[in-house]
Amino acid sequence: MQLSDVVSAGRRRWWVVVIGVLFSFAAAYGAYVTTPPTYEATATVLLLPPRVAVEEGDNPLLQLGGLNDAVDVLVLELSSQDLRKRVERMQPDASYEVVNEPSTSSPVLLLTTRDVTSEGALQVRDELLATTPQSLAGLQSKITTSSEEQITSRVVSSDKIAEPVGRDRARSALIAFVGAGVLTLIALSLVDGALRRRTARRAAGPGHRARRGTPPVGPPPVAGHTPGGHDGRLSPPPPDRDEAPAPPDRARLAAPGPEAALTTSPTHHEQDQRIPQP
Repeated sequence: MQLSDVVSAGRRRWWVVVIGVLFSFAAAYGAYVTTPPTYEATATVLLLPPRVAVEEGDNPLLQLGGLNDAVDVLVLELSSQDLRKRVERMQPDASYEVVNEPSTSSPVLLLTTRDVTSEGALQVRDELLATTPQSLAGLQSKITTSSEEQITSRVVSSDKIAEPVGRDRARSALIAFVGAGVLTLIALSLVDGALRRRTARRAAGPGHRARRGTPPVGPPPVAGHTPGGHDGRLSPPPPDRDEAPAPPDRARLAAPGPEAALTTSPTHHEQDQRIPQP
């Protein structure tokens, strides 16, 4: 169905469109209400250079260069399947994401946790904050055992309250609204087609259904008119009713019928007179 056909059908069956729009909004609202909200908590972790790399009295924040590579390695470590399974056992509906903070060029980790409850999001966030220094120390222990030569971490910020985010609820409402709109278009097409067919049958008359499929009946045969055969020749035209009737056949008039034979046959008396006497 083309767009012009849909517009025309909508104008004819405007009540279907109104019902469909109301149904779409109701479906979107129901999906938004029934979808549980998602709570999100974030935290940022800064990597600091080893103590041996910072002279006494210097500010370690001024010597953060070269630590971005360590951030990338730590992101891979915190995104491992083992840690994700541990978080899933802790909170089955929780999820988390660990990335390099995109808003700064410093070696900062951004931890984002999500759960259907505020407590679950905060619990997973705290677990990640506790795991980060352990994972960082475990990676460096394979290279050096001296704590003075290892990179350390420090929590920069951490949310005290998990805030609800409406992305999932809005996504569910949008999907429900689009689905109800598609169903409205399908219903509009079906209703418009059915009503148009019923209108066409009414306009054709009550005998339209009985005549449909019945072969056409020709005029009754005329006496003296032989219908044409299958030899391709045309049959003779029927006689004109205005012409005078043909005169009776003389042979038929001359032929005596049974009554004439009775009237013309000689009697016994006449036969006796015709027989000569000896």
